[in-house]
Amino acid sequence: MLFPDQLAPKMIDNILFACDFSPSSNRALAYGVDLVERTGATLHFMHVKEVSMGPFVGGEPSPEAGHGKLKAQFADRCKEALTSYTLDPDDERLSYVVERSAATAPAIMQYAEEHEVDLIVMGTHGRRGVKRVLFGSVAEEVLRSAPCPVLTARTGEDDEYTPTPGSVERLVAPIDFSDASRSALQYAVRLSTLYDAPLTLAHVVELPKIPTVYDVEFSDLSPEEIEARVRTELEEWGRSIGREGPEISYVVESGDPVPTLLDLASTPEDLVVMATHGLSGLKRRVLGSVAEGVLRRAPGPVITGREFPKQ
Repeated sequence: MLFPDQLAPKMIDNILFACDFSPSSNRALAYGVDLVERTGATLHFMHVKEVSMGPFVGGEPSPEAGHGKLKAQFADRCKEALTSYTLDPDDERLSYVVERSAATAPAIMQYAEEHEVDLIVMGTHGRRGVKRVLFGSVAEEVLRSAPCPVLTARTGEDDEYTPTPGSVERLVAPIDFSDASRSALQYAVRLSTLYDAPLTLAHVVELPKIPTVYDVEFSDLSPEEIEARVRTELEEWGRSIGREGPEISYVVESGDPVPTLLDLASTPEDLVVMATHGLSGLKRRVLGSVAEGVLRRAPGPVITGREFPKQ
């Protein structure tokens, strides 16, 4: 394993853990703590208490007695959660923050921007149907608009799985040959080195929809020939990394991307790193359908981002 001073430039200096003490939040904490120990990063524990705003537009939250006590109780509860780990709850790299805001997600994103957070870590409730509302409303809004990559970990209704630090055994990087997925690949390579884990590059050919990267008409080649051409391009992307790195494997299959990727990243120890294709301005809130499907159902952690820091 490489130590923090061997990672240049350092990819993670500040981690924000959005905490609500739900089972999925507790699971996400394990990944945040592990990354702190691997990188030496600062870890900001954050809880947002939603309150009514002042009477004027743009006003501050209405004053409320006992906020200092709430912050102290939050810090105590976080420190209690850390007793399961070797990380000292009083480590100077840790901070405990309670923000009061009219809405949780904007407060998280504002804090991340103001404190130059490199990674947001949070839990999601990966449910479907009526109970799908929070994958959730807070997590989904953060994922759509976050200024940095977001690591999410979910639990199903009956899922009590909690990872131990270091439980990432493989990384999976879905590649669609866009600029966004190239940035995600570079990020995945660096994480793979950090975790000392192999990396799989994956592309799912959606037939009969043939993206222009294949440079063929649908009638020109058989599905097998298309997959062979895609594999060649995927391997070229792997070689473009241009330095010694992790063990890399390649998977090219035809079908529906979401279930195919979920079959590939099928264990809680598989970490998926992928771009969401969120855009700026009015389209900033777009979350790709493939990314959304993987996020809601992946058994392991998922790191998504509209943008990834350049190497």
